[in-house]
Amino acid sequence: MFKKFASSFRKFLALLLLVGNGAIVQAQNNALVINGAYINVSGGTWASPVYLVVNNGTPAAITRTTGAIISESEGSYVRWITAHVAAPTAYVFPFGFSNTDYLPVTVHKTLVGVVNNAGAIDMSTWASPNTNLAYANTVTAMTGLGGATAVNSVIDRWWQLISLTTVSGTADFTYRGVENTTAYPAGPFSGQEWDIPSTAWLTATGTGPGVVAGTATVTGVVMNEVGLGVSSPYILSATVAPLPIELVSFTATCKGTQTEIKWTDASETNVSTIELQKSDDMNTWTTIYEAAPSNQSTTTNYVYTYQETETNSLYYRLKTNNLDGGADISGVLYHQPCNSPANTLSAFYSNSTLNVLSHFSADDKVTYKLYDIQGKVVLTGEYIAGSGTQLLTFPVDELDNAIYIFRAESSTTNYNQKIIIAR
Repeated sequence: MFKKFASSFRKFLALLLLVGNGAIVQAQNNALVINGAYINVSGGTWASPVYLVVNNGTPAAITRTTGAIISESEGSYVRWITAHVAAPTAYVFPFGFSNTDYLPVTVHKTLVGVVNNAGAIDMSTWASPNTNLAYANTVTAMTGLGGATAVNSVIDRWWQLISLTTVSGTADFTYRGVENTTAYPAGPFSGQEWDIPSTAWLTATGTGPGVVAGTATVTGVVMNEVGLGVSSPYILSATVAPLPIELVSFTATCKGTQTEIKWTDASETNVSTIELQKSDDMNTWTTIYEAAPSNQSTTTNYVYTYQETETNSLYYRLKTNNLDGGADISGVLYHQPCNSPANTLSAFYSNSTLNVLSHFSADDKVTYKLYDIQGKVVLTGEYIAGSGTQLLTFPVDELDNAIYIFRAESSTTNYNQKIIIAR
């Protein structure tokens, strides 16, 4: 009896260890119980994926108390053969990073009319550098509205979802605080899905907090009729819903003490008015200018110049009012008022990068140095300050975990900021 049990156990263990090219991992009764273990699904690529398969359609088919499934590459999937559902049903994919942070993905699956939506859902997730390179397969662009880019507005993590049958519902995505290297770390954040036919990011949905320590979850991200075996890469972004116009640029600069705001549209469709709004807290917004759209497929340039009386940091966005009565909001543009003193500097470490937001007087020559705790200079350089706030990034992956002092100075101003590098 013992030999028979030992033989069966060895076969089961072999399956767990066969996480490699083309391997399938299954547990007893087609269910998986994770209690303190970490299952590493690795070695998969987009061209040659690997799968951990759960051939049980109930939400209880994966049960987790502690531990996690580690994916951390685009082609290393958990394939869950889900069941037909007639009511909202939550499937929790218990992902984790290394053996530390728990990063579950919850798919809230709903009925699609009378269609039987039973079928496999492939899910993977992986961390990325603050440029989000390499992009998930099928993604060709990481720029968005309001000057949003992979560097300044996107959490440094990807999610990939593939389903052979149509899946409708929402998803909740969890990320690590250290992956929040955006210019808007306080959030909130939403989810965006890459649409292959239009080669564009779809409207941002869901909401969740911004954190730089621990983990945070963005809930309610809409799955836009995922199915037919088409990949659906997702990101979490500080931007909100894209405009029904192709926004090429959105900038704010200083003209003396006046603020000049420009934006350029490559095309516009069914737009009634475009409102330029400002806020000092990203909660209460005031319209300061209203533009009449061209509604043409050709490039349209807009300029608005005004005298700002406030001296605190301001945020700008575009509200596009559609002819059908709806409205869309652009990404947020940060700007230090032109009549304010050059008096800000904020520096922080994240993901092997030193990030510095500085505001000096335009055309000032700024010298910066990074000192270790013994006072030794480990990084130095200089730059010419532009108008408004500048984001500077420095790779510091060769530095040890320790406390450092970042110092930046011009002919009139100097700042010191303590930096903690902890990986």
